Amino acid sequence: MWINVIGQQRAKSILSNSFERKRIAHAYLFHGQEGVGKDAAAVEFAMLINCDSPVNGKEACGECKSCRDINSLKPPFIRFITALPTGKNESEDKDPLVTLDEEDAQIYLSELSLKAGDKYHRINIPGANDIRISSIRLLKDQVSLTGYANKKKIFMISQAERMNQQSSNALLKILEEPPEDTVLILTTSRVNSLLPTIVGRCQSLKFEPLTDEEILTYLKSEHPQLNEKDAKFFAALSQGSLTNCREIMTQDYMDLRERVINFIASTITRRHLSLGVEIDSVISKKDKQRIKRFLSLLSIWFRDVTMKSSGADEQVINSDKLDRLGKFSGNYSSENYKIMKLIEEAILDVDRNIFPELLLTNLSIRIAGMIRRVN
Repeated sequence: MWINVIGQQRAKSILSNSFERKRIAHAYLFHGQEGVGKDAAAVEFAMLINCDSPVNGKEACGECKSCRDINSLKPPFIRFITALPTGKNESEDKDPLVTLDEEDAQIYLSELSLKAGDKYHRINIPGANDIRISSIRLLKDQVSLTGYANKKKIFMISQAERMNQQSSNALLKILEEPPEDTVLILTTSRVNSLLPTIVGRCQSLKFEPLTDEEILTYLKSEHPQLNEKDAKFFAALSQGSLTNCREIMTQDYMDLRERVINFIASTITRRHLSLGVEIDSVISKKDKQRIKRFLSLLSIWFRDVTMKSSGADEQVINSDKLDRLGKFSGNYSSENYKIMKLIEEAILDVDRNIFPELLLTNLSIRIAGMIRRVN
């Protein structure tokens, strides 16, 4: 069943061997960039731990009842925890799902169903900024319950970086005295956002970016109509993330790339009206993921400028924009690494709920200060 996790041979081997040797840790931390299979591997590992008939001693059969239930993200053998909106009459002692209003509850159930069907699906619930302390309190109560014979209770905390200070502290108390029949699996793309004490009490496992070849294989399977040139371009633009790859296949993503180019042009020419139009277009849908995609593409552009300037055309991701990149690098001198660092900080600020128009305007001003015309 590990075939449901694309690539990640090292992580698969480590998890399979720990199961085979009966050395399963009480808590794991799967970390790596978004869209590389952390959640998919967490579910597969949970299936293996509770499988009634493991294949070759190190793979889940995928057919027994516990495997089917876990794959569907159904209790009792797995409980899936993620960020949720604030509910009505919420308190630390109430099940947060019970307090959600009807619309939010329906969105959550729909997103959970999509996640069950596709472990690479990114759950998107409006207003779900934090993993609430009530979710961790409920986890604590469930951890203390008597489990099933020869089975583990598995709790999966997806996007664990979304825990606030209260929920982080509550989880830490659980990690300090974990029951023998419980396994916690945390997944995160921002390991440095977690409390060091939480990281220290988990067995950490790094998930590497997918290779272009692995993404190419996926593209050829899911989009056989793509020609080789386009498939290679999309794979390179994905930067090792299946989530990026899927979003790139939408028209919205390619439109955002044009917005990036216009944003840069307006920034360096100080055309404030045009800049405002581009910023409004990026933030109009009030979609954090869209803003982060825009910023990621902006970072890729300056990375490509560096490659083009050094004569490494074959390493340019935006390979269809070589002429445009060449004109930029020929006419301007830019501090690309400092600019990319600024963009990384801006991506983090999106999750910190910084006002997006202010964020992008300030970013433009700071980028402009790091670019000067040479011709």
